[in-house]
Amino acid sequence: MRVLLTGATGFVGGETARQLVRNGHSARVLVRDPGRLAPELAVDPLLDFVRGSLERPPDGLSDGVDAVLHLAGLVDARRPRDYQRVNAEGSRRLAEEVARRAPGARWIQVSSLAATGPGDPARDDDPPRPVSLYGASKLAGERAVAEAGFTGRVVVRPPAVYGPGDRAFLPFFRDVARGRPVLLPRRGPARLSFVHVGDLARALLAVLEAPLERVQGRVLHVAGPERPSLDQFLALVGESVGRRPRFLRVPSLLGWAAAAAVLPLRRLTGKPAFLSLDKMRELTAPAWTCDAAGLRRLTGWEPAWTLADGLADTARSYRAAGFLA
Repeated sequence: MRVLLTGATGFVGGETARQLVRNGHSARVLVRDPGRLAPELAVDPLLDFVRGSLERPPDGLSDGVDAVLHLAGLVDARRPRDYQRVNAEGSRRLAEEVARRAPGARWIQVSSLAATGPGDPARDDDPPRPVSLYGASKLAGERAVAEAGFTGRVVVRPPAVYGPGDRAFLPFFRDVARGRPVLLPRRGPARLSFVHVGDLARALLAVLEAPLERVQGRVLHVAGPERPSLDQFLALVGESVGRRPRFLRVPSLLGWAAAAAVLPLRRLTGKPAFLSLDKMRELTAPAWTCDAAGLRRLTGWEPAWTLADGLADTARSYRAAGFLA
């Protein structure tokens, strides 16, 4: 199958590109900066790279493609309007380009559990109720693509994604490995869902290769079966690095105050930070779990990684890269 892939320089997109070629698919890959590609992807003969962006998709980008795997997006932003510019309007422009050139293509859009909103568990047919600007922008991106009229459109909503190559969870591993206390909100999510990056990439391939009549028009959540508390998750991180984690619970009010305090710095430097007012909206939600029963039933996908084994795999990659020294 000839696939148009976005987001290949990112954590999930890079693993998805590897699994595409491993399964014998070829891909035209939209990249803003080819220098950020993993070295083995940059020379793969099954990947054809086109320089451009979601904001300005090159003419003819989707000529001859059978499917679109749309992974590119903004996870954190300096300004709220950047979420809409990339996740919503960028998706709209790409969808309009594909609708002109390849209207029969299957469209698989990687959204987020944040677009569904908190749940315990969230299910595929739940009405979306995002609590963050990020989640609202991912939902707006889904709706923008729906307006383009693709009959073969499928939305995949993962929760927190972890695994080798991820940087978002690295601070937790570092703090635990070095004996530093991990700050936890007193009233944070009771339970969480996670998915290993390899399992997510395999899920996207399963949707890509499934009979279209089974999956078209669906919203599918993807996650591992475990739904740990924050304490249980960090205990597993501790097992992966061989050290018992230390916790320091802080009132949510302090988290809100800290997020507000770094806001001027974000605007001054132009760089997003992990802690933000938008992140606090998510961190203070009651639970972030989801049910992947629909994906399993329709495609036969099953996760290959338990959370404990996946976190151990992640820790090994961090050590190999020198991040936990």
